[in-house]
Amino acid sequence: MRDLPLDGVRVIDLSWVIAGPTATRFLAMMGAEVIKVGSARRPDPSTRGAPFQAYNQSKLYCALNVSVPDGLELAKRLVSVADIVVENFAAGVIERIGLGYDAFRQVRPDIIMVASSGTGHTGPDKDYVAYGSLLQYYTGWNSISGYPGREPIKGGLWADPWVGMELAMIAVAALNHRAATGEGQYIDFSMAEALTSTLPEALLDFQMNGRVREPIGNLDDSHAPHNVYRCAGDDKWVAIAVTDCTEWRALCGVIGRPDMASDPVLATADGRRKRRDEIDRAITEWTLRRDHYEAMHTLQQEGVPAGPSLDTYDVFHERHLRETGYFTRLTTSDGVARDLPGLGWRIDGEPTSKIAAAPVLGQHNREIYGALLGLTDDEIKSHIENGVIY
Repeated sequence: MRDLPLDGVRVIDLSWVIAGPTATRFLAMMGAEVIKVGSARRPDPSTRGAPFQAYNQSKLYCALNVSVPDGLELAKRLVSVADIVVENFAAGVIERIGLGYDAFRQVRPDIIMVASSGTGHTGPDKDYVAYGSLLQYYTGWNSISGYPGREPIKGGLWADPWVGMELAMIAVAALNHRAATGEGQYIDFSMAEALTSTLPEALLDFQMNGRVREPIGNLDDSHAPHNVYRCAGDDKWVAIAVTDCTEWRALCGVIGRPDMASDPVLATADGRRKRRDEIDRAITEWTLRRDHYEAMHTLQQEGVPAGPSLDTYDVFHERHLRETGYFTRLTTSDGVARDLPGLGWRIDGEPTSKIAAAPVLGQHNREIYGALLGLTDDEIKSHIENGVIY
């Protein structure tokens, strides 16, 4: 197999929890050598959970105590042989411990540093403590998610994977920039601003019409019917979205309602939106007699956009994900073989990802400090005894 897209790129991962590790996971699985730097003093809080196993695949993992001078020196030596540094501490933390962009440029002038924080590193709110689930409220995202007349959606971690994908994209863009100009870059990334960019309709609606967006559940501003419908079985559903008159007529034919297809009021999306309840009842009468997969296949065959609403069991056993090789069986750090997600893309139809199980803290200490940085066994032993490699 030919080289992976990011073969030869080395990334130092100083991030933790979800957003940063998600970004570096993408880079690692595309071929980059990602070195995750952690510490037993302040371990990644996700270490003992399932997310750690998914978001840290294909990485090397070393232990390092950056609160002592020798630890800071080793961190800088790692950066001196790296291409990218990713960190997601609160604003100002990385600089206070002596590992900011200026310090890194001293040892690697063309380093690319991606600094991600909840609200960025400038502005009046830069010092707010923020996690992905909190930012969904801070940005207004949760206020328009859910059902009319109910409380905002609680919890969820939608911000983190979204931000992780954007961070990976930005890192690759910076690599391309350096290849063209020879220049490194400091990238100040705001999770809040990244999440706000996903709400263009709500922001523009307020500016243009003075309307404050409210939740609309599974409905759509333009299309109807557009909803999730109960099917046969326990908590089984199918999603259906009709976007034009051709799909509407096809849907009416499938569910045996030619009278609706010929109704002039329902020939327009506006007319269908006004009679949503009536249409939803007719569709539900049909879906209740069918399995959610059966309903989807029947509708899709007639050109009606539809898909089953899957629970975790369904997703894990989904034939399409299995046959495309999305899941990979790996033995995780507890010695158990598990199926873990891969990448959602292929290049030229060839395998394009490097997949390995998530490591444990310090698993690659000797490989990183010895083979990469050139420390002797005695020096490594001394650093361990002195709490530097910790």
